Amino acid sequence: QTDGINSITEGYNYVYFATENAGILRFQIYQNRFVEPITIVQGLSDNQILAVHFDQSTRILWVASEDFIDYSYNTEGDWFHINLTEIGLHPGAFIRQIGSSENYIWLNAENSFIKLDKISGIVLGLFPFPDDDEIIWSSKRERYLEIPNTLKNYVIMDGWIINDNQFIDPFGKTVAPTTFYFGRNNEVYFGLEDGTILYGDIQMETFYPFSFGLNSTDITAFTKNDKLWIVGRKNFDGEGITKYYSNQNYFKHIDFENTINLRSQPFYSVIETNKEVWFGGNSAISIYNKKEDYWREITEINGIPNGIITSMVEDTSSIWVGTTRGLVKISKTNKHNEKIEFGNLLNLLRINDLKIVRGNLWIATESYLLIYDQENNLLIDFKQFKNVENIDKIKNIITGFSSLYQNDNSIYVSTPVGIFEYDIQDEYWTLAVEPSAYAGSRVNDLVIENGYCFIGTNNGIWQINLADGNSQLYDYPFIGSVQDMYIQGDTLLIGSDNGLIKYLWKKNL
Repeated sequence: QTDGINSITEGYNYVYFATENAGILRFQIYQNRFVEPITIVQGLSDNQILAVHFDQSTRILWVASEDFIDYSYNTEGDWFHINLTEIGLHPGAFIRQIGSSENYIWLNAENSFIKLDKISGIVLGLFPFPDDDEIIWSSKRERYLEIPNTLKNYVIMDGWIINDNQFIDPFGKTVAPTTFYFGRNNEVYFGLEDGTILYGDIQMETFYPFSFGLNSTDITAFTKNDKLWIVGRKNFDGEGITKYYSNQNYFKHIDFENTINLRSQPFYSVIETNKEVWFGGNSAISIYNKKEDYWREITEINGIPNGIITSMVEDTSSIWVGTTRGLVKISKTNKHNEKIEFGNLLNLLRINDLKIVRGNLWIATESYLLIYDQENNLLIDFKQFKNVENIDKIKNIITGFSSLYQNDNSIYVSTPVGIFEYDIQDEYWTLAVEPSAYAGSRVNDLVIENGYCFIGTNNGIWQINLADGNSQLYDYPFIGSVQDMYIQGDTLLIGSDNGLIKYLWKKNL
């Protein structure tokens, strides 16, 4: 989540936006699009950025957070850090603005100014006022920002309007500006308190609104394509669902408070069909009709169990719905529960994951891994499913089936005692990953690609080479608890309780 915009500066290729919660956003000047932000992942001291400044002569990017000044010579990584408590800044004072003169960097702490060497970052003094007359300042956050009269007659696209010194969004909500910046090439940028950025073309006298980031940072699930529907657990006011166009790095927010028939609630699973998107909540499923642009909700009246919707999978005419209190089958047409012959056997059982493999429904629970042969109406325990000779000695102690993943002609099953592989073509079982390779961790999600296994846990990600069994744990604090993963080419998309993370996994082979 971006939250408010605190400061704006312009470089040679990007306009940089300091945000309240999402590090530094980068807007490509010549392509009019956002690229990947700069955050603690790239080495910043904090994701709450109070001020940002690009020095044109040295090409160094300067960043102020609550406790540190960070600066980088390449504006992306390799950050140097200055601890503000060690340079004499008064306790409780914060850097609100950064500027540069011919030879120095200046930090505005409101009641004092700090002078730094432009290249080395060495502190040269603390002043009540700058002793330099020609300082170029980047923008700062204003308590009350007065919109210049020359801009008040501009048109704003997408249903926004200007009302005196405030903006009104398409849903009638008043949003205050927090900072603005005039660019070198007849552009103007406004940052708003909700994280919206308005890009203004002076010649056309038009503003274009942009939003960057997620509606909820506690991600539980997302769809697996280049247009990701992303859901999360937290549901504070103003939050909701995010649609992320990964190829364009564009975010669309579907807010609870502004969307008819979309109730504010946490979501735990999501699935997209040709016509609809289904969002699994607690004892309810919200359904979005893509063609009609219409939302509806189905609940216990439709046959949804009183529990969390943990997993959903599409069949020919139905959606199989796994919950913490059993399994149901919902018609895609009338949205009502269809009878399942073996339904009573799974009552009150927690369903962890579901997959359809060649017409068979695979059901992962804490105690059982079951395969439902729909053609012959048979429910089979995996211990009796095809050739189990390779796992015969341990099959009776395997429990805790948490995640299923299909890759080519294999389906992988995660448990605390190993990752097991079933060869769909040759119909036999093997142990693909020893539990020691991931310390027997609880597996929240599982991805297999090009001979590598990625395991998402509550404490980061394991990357395992299937050929030699070598493994590496990535447990950086910014990763957090991993709930969902998806590979797009060279990128592993990671949904965690800290947000959406991109890992260029092939660089670490």
